Amino acid sequence: MIIKSIRAEILSTGDEVLWGDIDDTNSSWLSRKLREYDIEIVRISCVGDHLEDIAGIMKEISVRGSSVWADSVQVVDYSQTDIVLVTGGLGPTSDDLSAEAAALASDDTIIMNQIALNSMKSYFSKRNWNLSDDNIKQAMLPSRAGVMENLHGTAPGFYIEIDKTIFFFMPGVPREMKPMFEQSVLPIIKDRFFKDQSDANNSKQMLTRFKLFGLPESKVGSRLKGFNQKFPKLKLGFRASIPIIEVKFSGRESELNGADKELFATNISSIHKQMSDAAKWISSRLEDYIFSYTGLNMEQELGRLLALKKKTVAVAESCTGGLIGSMFTDVAGSSDYFLLSAVTYSNDAKINILGVNPETLLQYGAVHEETAKEMALGVMRVAGADYGVATSGIAGPGGGSDEKPVGTVCIGVASRGVNGEIFAKSKRYLFTYGDRTMNKKMFAVKAMDMLRREVVLIN
Repeated sequence: MIIKSIRAEILSTGDEVLWGDIDDTNSSWLSRKLREYDIEIVRISCVGDHLEDIAGIMKEISVRGSSVWADSVQVVDYSQTDIVLVTGGLGPTSDDLSAEAAALASDDTIIMNQIALNSMKSYFSKRNWNLSDDNIKQAMLPSRAGVMENLHGTAPGFYIEIDKTIFFFMPGVPREMKPMFEQSVLPIIKDRFFKDQSDANNSKQMLTRFKLFGLPESKVGSRLKGFNQKFPKLKLGFRASIPIIEVKFSGRESELNGADKELFATNISSIHKQMSDAAKWISSRLEDYIFSYTGLNMEQELGRLLALKKKTVAVAESCTGGLIGSMFTDVAGSSDYFLLSAVTYSNDAKINILGVNPETLLQYGAVHEETAKEMALGVMRVAGADYGVATSGIAGPGGGSDEKPVGTVCIGVASRGVNGEIFAKSKRYLFTYGDRTMNKKMFAVKAMDMLRREVVLIN
């Protein structure tokens, strides 16, 4: 029998996804998780809430590249799909059709699945909720289906085999789908497609992610020319989520399978050394722009540093309108270091809440380094924080001038020394995106990066 790689497809269901009302973040997340185990993702598809369409694409996937026999030898077509991850269509409403479609595609019948029903009863009972007839519909599954418990929602998941392709059906809600994949789907995949746990571990991808700010993607790529020649066993990739750039590189232990144990161990050691050498090589070319060597977002890395050094921060925002505060509080545990966000949009708010000197505003205006500095000092004082950060600028599309064009931002950072002394500085920047939302995001990330650099300096 010819050995082939494990191949997977991802199928998103729902009119809201098909029409673009909801971004399909599930598929990108699942794709990344499968790649960690060297599972090849060959297609990502989307289908609306129509029973025949859903059943049809499932049937199409299941018969694509089926095994054939030639001269009494079973040959596996390399286009055969082994695993299909389906998201959506498990809810209680009439447009939730995944179970019916699975039954139709597999020539099965729908029954009341007692395991699924008991799981739902337990979930509802713990929350003192009533289990309605509409909810009970979610326990109606194909007779041959296996059940996957949903610990974070009302709809049980299920899996079923159709023509030697195993389909996993999960909720479309990411906070329900992700834990179900980790707790139920992944163990079944490992058990079915890997001989033992060590095979799964050896198949895992070694991946390093760096996050950068302040350098365009084109210049990042230019600085890293020659990577593939220097590290031929590693794969380099980039992802831009403006204003953040991610540089990632990976290597696999699985490519060395089949060697004798001593050679295998030697080769694994070689791959690890190449990963380490590659990290040093990239760092030497991008060091001043790298803010995270572990793939953390700016707010995560800054929060990690503040928590590590037991420091607190408060924010005074004008042009960013609370965006910095929102980014801080997106991180779990941010209450340990984040104290206050004041959106002081008007001059009166800057004076009355932060204590900005009216003469400063009269002489320099709201968008000025001196104003931003006083805002940072004021919010630090009001909150009793170790650091104060402030933004005042012109996000656009109107409001600019020759002296202060759209995209101008003044950022202030204030801090307390170990002996209680106060330090403050501010700087003006100009960003030329021409888009209000993009300017606000850039202003916020730049302010956080200024603070990050200050925090890094303290012992």
